[in-house]
Amino acid sequence: MTIKGRILSLILVILMMMAAAITVNKTLFGKSLERIETAGNNSEEPADTIILQSTGNAVIHTEGMKGTIAGYAGPVPLDIYIEDGKISEIKALPNAETPSFFSRAAELLSKWNGKTPAEALEMKVDAVSGATYSSTAIISNVNAGLAHYQNTNAKPGNNTPWKIWIALAVTLAACILPLFVKNKVYHNVQLIANVIVLGFWCGQFLDYSLMLKYLSGGFTLPAGLVAIAMLIAAFIYPLFGKPQHYCTHICPLGSAQQLMAHICGYKLHISAKVLHGLDWFRKILWAVLMLLLWADCLTGWMDLELFQAFQFESASWWIIGAAILFVVLSAIITRPYCRFVCPTGSLFKRSENIG
Repeated sequence: MTIKGRILSLILVILMMMAAAITVNKTLFGKSLERIETAGNNSEEPADTIILQSTGNAVIHTEGMKGTIAGYAGPVPLDIYIEDGKISEIKALPNAETPSFFSRAAELLSKWNGKTPAEALEMKVDAVSGATYSSTAIISNVNAGLAHYQNTNAKPGNNTPWKIWIALAVTLAACILPLFVKNKVYHNVQLIANVIVLGFWCGQFLDYSLMLKYLSGGFTLPAGLVAIAMLIAAFIYPLFGKPQHYCTHICPLGSAQQLMAHICGYKLHISAKVLHGLDWFRKILWAVLMLLLWADCLTGWMDLELFQAFQFESASWWIIGAAILFVVLSAIITRPYCRFVCPTGSLFKRSENIG
C-alpha cells in the first residue's frame, strides 16, 4: 500500500474518532460543543467559579476553570466548600470516569478537610494506585480551585507519580529498540516489562476511553507523554512500513498473550474457514461498537475492554476472568483476543487499511 493510501486511512480513522468524541463527550480539543445556560441569558461561560455566602463562607466550582486537568475519560469537576476559613468538604460532580476507578480516587476528597486554602496548597498528595488519572485530576483541580480562591498566581500542582517516568522509559524502549535489535531474548524481556510496568504497575495502555479523552480534552504533560509515545507507535509507525508496532511490541495484553504462547508447544489448528469467520466477527463487532459511539448509545462498552484487568483492584471480576481466559487460550491459539476481538486493535488495523 502506498504512503498516500496509508495517510488517507489514518485521516479517516481520526475523523471517525473525532465524531465519537463529539457525540460521547460533547467536547473536542478542549472546546465544549454544548452551550451552558446561566440565569437570564445563554452563554458559553460556566457558572460562577466562586459563590460567596452571606456568612463569609464560600463554594468553589472548578468546572470550566482553565488550567485544570481531566481524568481518564474527561473533566472531573469539583465543588470545594470553605467554612470559617477552612475546607469543610470537597464533592465530586458528575463525570464520565469509570465508577469503579473513580470510587478509589474519591478517597482523596477528604484529604484536605480542616485545612486552610494556603495549607492545602502546600500539601503533597499522592495519586491512588490503580486510579492514577482520576486521582491526579482530583489533586490538580483542588489546587487550581484553591489557587483561584486565593487570587494567587499559584499553578495547579503537578502530582504526576514518578513511576510515570519509568513507564515512559519502558515505552520508549519498546518504540525504538525493536527497530534495531532483532533478538528473541531482548524481545521477551521487553514483553515482561510491558506486562509488569505498563500493565500491572502503571496501568498505561491505549484503549478507546483514553483516545477519546485526549481528543476531547487534549494532552496534559508530563503525564500524557507515555500515551503520546504509544499513539505514535500505533498510528505513525505504520506510515513508514512498521505495521502493528504498538500491538506487537508495547501493548501489555498483547505482550501477556505472546509470553503465554511460549508455555505450550502445541498449537490448536483452526481451519481457514473458521479463521475467516472469526475475522469477520471482529470486523462486525468493531463496526457495531463504533456505531454505538456515534449514536451515543451504550457507550459504557469502552470501560469493558480487557486492558482494565491489569488494574485488578478496580476491575470487575468478570473482566479479570475474561482476560485470564484469553491469556490462557493464547498458550494454544496465537493472540486470540488481539486477532478476533480487540476493538482498539481493530481501530489500528483500520488506520493501516488492513481490515
